[in-house]
Amino acid sequence: MEIGQLLDELRAAGLPVAAGEVVEGSASAVRAARRLGFPVVLKACGLDHKSDTGGVVIGLVTPDAVASAAERLQRDLGASADRLLVQRQMHGFEIIVGARREPGVGAAVMVGAGGVLAELLEDTATALLPLAPGEARSLLGGLRISPVLTGYRGEPYDVEALVELVEKVADLVGSRGDVGELDLNPVIVGREGEGVAVVDARLVTAEQVEETAGRLPPDLSPLFNPRHVVVVGVSDDGTKTASRIFRHLVEHGFPGRLDPVHPDGGEIEGRRRYRSLQEVPGRPDLVSVAVPASAVSEVVEAAASKGVGCVIVHSSGFAETGEAGRALQDRVAATLSSAGIPLVGPNDMGIVSPPSSLAASLSGGLDRPLVAGSIALVASSGALGSCLATRLMNDGHGLSRWIHLGNEAGLDAADYMSWLADDDETTVVGLLLESIANGDGLVEAGGALLASGKPAFAYLMARSAAGRAAVATHTGALLGSHGLREAVAARAGITTVPTLRALEDALVLASRGDLPRGSRVAALTASGGACTIIADEAAGCGLELPELSGAARERIAALLPGFVSVRNPVDLTAQLLSDDSRFAAVLATLADERHFDVVLVQLTTNADPGAEAIARAVVDARQRVGIPVVVSRYGSPSLAPRALAVYAQAGVPLLDSPDRAVQAVAALVRAGMALEGHRAG
Repeated sequence: MEIGQLLDELRAAGLPVAAGEVVEGSASAVRAARRLGFPVVLKACGLDHKSDTGGVVIGLVTPDAVASAAERLQRDLGASADRLLVQRQMHGFEIIVGARREPGVGAAVMVGAGGVLAELLEDTATALLPLAPGEARSLLGGLRISPVLTGYRGEPYDVEALVELVEKVADLVGSRGDVGELDLNPVIVGREGEGVAVVDARLVTAEQVEETAGRLPPDLSPLFNPRHVVVVGVSDDGTKTASRIFRHLVEHGFPGRLDPVHPDGGEIEGRRRYRSLQEVPGRPDLVSVAVPASAVSEVVEAAASKGVGCVIVHSSGFAETGEAGRALQDRVAATLSSAGIPLVGPNDMGIVSPPSSLAASLSGGLDRPLVAGSIALVASSGALGSCLATRLMNDGHGLSRWIHLGNEAGLDAADYMSWLADDDETTVVGLLLESIANGDGLVEAGGALLASGKPAFAYLMARSAAGRAAVATHTGALLGSHGLREAVAARAGITTVPTLRALEDALVLASRGDLPRGSRVAALTASGGACTIIADEAAGCGLELPELSGAARERIAALLPGFVSVRNPVDLTAQLLSDDSRFAAVLATLADERHFDVVLVQLTTNADPGAEAIARAVVDARQRVGIPVVVSRYGSPSLAPRALAVYAQAGVPLLDSPDRAVQAVAALVRAGMALEGHRAG
């Protein structure tokens, strides 16, 4: 849509648009400039990125300057400058306001530093639609440029008018499903009381987005707790996918009925091998399919006719390969959907349910014992999901469910989360996501998890322009898929984390019940350098390090050498690393839930036997105090094997570096506050 027409539409929708006229020719441009009043701006209507291609001229203060600029634009740009937009030049702070809708994810509004600063600063804030009361103002408050808007070293800008504009953009996009992307850049914000004005805009239309919210999640008990499993495609070649899945089920002791299927028939592992799924008697709970993509349709048709409980399609060759594969995937999904049968995949590594001794997966990480526990893992990446799952189990942190999403042609992440909310085996959920297939459903499922008291943590991949498809407009580049996914996660009450290690730490600590109720952190270290790192990281993560109360400062000062400054973080110095009684007294003083919500103990290279005594003091404190105590030790394990054994025996997770520890605490704090916020209403 041409810029002049779009600005007229935005003006008609109630948005404040800078005064302007669309004209043809230099003489008409001069007349329009006289009517509007100098100075004016001249823009070529036929260009999208006008400033990048020389299609905009600012600061025109005389009729001759307007005429000369119009003639030059038409000469240099040809047909793109046949029609010109003459605008009154506005003065103020440049902001970008935009919105983007992505199928499956939803729509979000974005605000940030605009004009030439948009890409330079990438200072933006995003929220999912619809906006909650006051949310537009909160978005502005979260920007790095917020102090400038509110009057840092100068007069404040018209924040009220900007808040109103953001809300109007949100309402406009929320009411029009055909708006794929709206890019208002720049928006000129005048000084307080002067208002705002949209001076340039771009609109990308989109097809109406299908509503997915409100559908009932399927019953996944046949998937996670099956009594009868069939694996289709089990040949005599043990290296083939179906044979590996069958072997994993056998070796991990699946206790129910297990039937292999292959056209050759005969026997395998002492079990009859049926020639087809139709031959298998009964109504299996779970059918695991690993045959060539061209043969999958026949198998799922048989599954539909038998009314099986659930189907996993491990086979590749579907939507991930192109349009022909997508068409095949759609047919497979439609066959099972019409029969009311949940579909996992296709292109799926599989499902592992340690409490049920179910290993219906081709992961190489299953060549080791399963460890049952309370952590559920939902991953877009089969390989990275396997890495995280096996790391957790290797360190003794058990899994309740281990889920690979595959292509999500049937079940998506929201479906699994909804079921996990009522799963007695699960207390915490970890998400490793490349995309979101059902944003509305994810928000609903996140609410169900919060209502069940179960925190969810997510690491969202494909964050950068290099990690996602390039997009044409400023809004797309700055908001993009990652910004939308972050907004969906926030609305769902899911805590996003910056690294895979932070996800692993958060899951381990949360599975032990270490969720603070607020953001007030007390830190106890034996290193001045660690104090500095903790303070730096805490500031970047939004954590509070409140000053100690007078009484607490006096009690701790009596225990420390006179040269130590008593403040938070508390530096015990190396002198106290072997004095467990004084260490315990300081720790007990800090673990005061009236002033703090969590204590971080950051140890360094303490060695046995002193390290063992400190470990016992920490374990004792964790059992007695009313707030979480997170423990980190940065030093060689060989110096303190007895101390490490104390932590392990007590089930105390041990982190290492102070920056890693603060990131883990920050994730716990955000998750705990999300749960508290949900409980409060």
